[in-house]
Amino acid sequence: MSGKQLSVSSDTESHRDSSADESFLRCVLEVWRVALPLMVSAGTFSLVLFADRTLLLWHDGESMSASMAGGNFFWVLVCLPVGIASMTGAIVSQYVGSHQHRKIGRFLWQSVWLSLLTTPVFVGVAFMAHTLFAATGQPEHLLELEATYLRLLMIGAVGLVLESALSGFFSGTERTRVIMWVSLASGVVNLLLDVILIFGAGPIPSFGIAGAAIGSVIAFWTKAVCYGVLLLKPRYESLYRIRGGFGVDLKLGRKLLFFGFPTGLMYLTESGGFTVMVLRIGSIGDVPLRATTMAINFNMVAFIPLVGVSIAVSVLVGRHLLESGAQRAVKSVYAGLLIGCVYSTIWLVAYLAIPDAMMSLYQLSENAEESIAAIDIAKTLLSFVAVYVLLDSVQLILAGALRGAGDTWFVLVSGLLASTLALVVGFTLEPQVSLETQNSLETQQQTLFWWWWMLTLWIWLLATFMTARFLQGRWKCMRMV
Repeated sequence: MSGKQLSVSSDTESHRDSSADESFLRCVLEVWRVALPLMVSAGTFSLVLFADRTLLLWHDGESMSASMAGGNFFWVLVCLPVGIASMTGAIVSQYVGSHQHRKIGRFLWQSVWLSLLTTPVFVGVAFMAHTLFAATGQPEHLLELEATYLRLLMIGAVGLVLESALSGFFSGTERTRVIMWVSLASGVVNLLLDVILIFGAGPIPSFGIAGAAIGSVIAFWTKAVCYGVLLLKPRYESLYRIRGGFGVDLKLGRKLLFFGFPTGLMYLTESGGFTVMVLRIGSIGDVPLRATTMAINFNMVAFIPLVGVSIAVSVLVGRHLLESGAQRAVKSVYAGLLIGCVYSTIWLVAYLAIPDAMMSLYQLSENAEESIAAIDIAKTLLSFVAVYVLLDSVQLILAGALRGAGDTWFVLVSGLLASTLALVVGFTLEPQVSLETQNSLETQQQTLFWWWWMLTLWIWLLATFMTARFLQGRWKCMRMV
């Protein structure tokens, strides 16, 4: 080959590398454009939840512990319909990618009907709240607080499912700024109501944990109403037939259930497994549960915004698979992983470098002996979070990519397998303690740390399964419309 040919070949390769870099940069910017409002939206939710529990700790340490157990139980009860409704966005994105915009309104109505059909179930759960917690062996002094919190939250359960369905339209059509502004508005409402209703203000008495639940319920319904009003805009009607699509369509309903049901079951599997662990920790004692709540609070502030990245990747994978092809969809996933890992690394450093500063917030609460002991334990628990935080972002984003393609049944089976393995190992090999030492703080810490290792194992397994499936590539051939 001549020197001129070598020069041309080198220039060509250099141009290809430059084009590839520019193409990936465009993917990162596209994912960032869709994900950032969703991260702000999810971050608002995590901050409100963090503030909720912190305010309850300042009011009463037992209320904070009860809100952790009650809130997790609430999510277990609603996550199946929420998971089904949440697939609305991924399926809408494939309608957009295939240029079938006028079918979107009709499909959206099926999510609305599903949301409303959950009402009788949630009402029944509200009446059984105390019995449900009693059956889990919770400490007697927490039972009534947990039951009150759950009972009131169930009033907002239908609103939560409904807003999950309606927000799917805005995420699926990549109007994620709407979701951000609605979330910010409802978050402000929630925080204001928390301060007023938990502690009381003027003629309004202190409601404690009941006030926190009431604030959350009003926030859920605020979001649902806002989305409903926005969807009635004429411009959405002309393009998507929102009002014109009113009615029941069994075929579209079955489509939503087929792809959404495994997603809901996956949510149920994950939240159920986590709640079993939390309830087990709660049965150890109030201090371990309080310490777990403190650590999980900071974990959720870091983790929940990544849900926004996961949704963005899911939506873009769904659209690009039909519009641009699998190669473009893969680049969107790698771009999402880059954003997620950079974000998680910042939190990893914080968990290891400034745990004292993080936990100092809780020292503003009552300086009871239990709270001081819980803060010391929670600092150690942040080390566990640091161990799994990166893999948690990987499994979440890859699961979103697989759901965006329609590979929801694999996500379900792998989640079920990971949860089962972690719980079986946890209960089978849990360190045995004697009756004489079971109430000592040292023994409680030993059992607590064991269950945090099981939580870490669970996330490692999820990351392994999702990575293997993504690299195997079968999802590239899947379609939902």
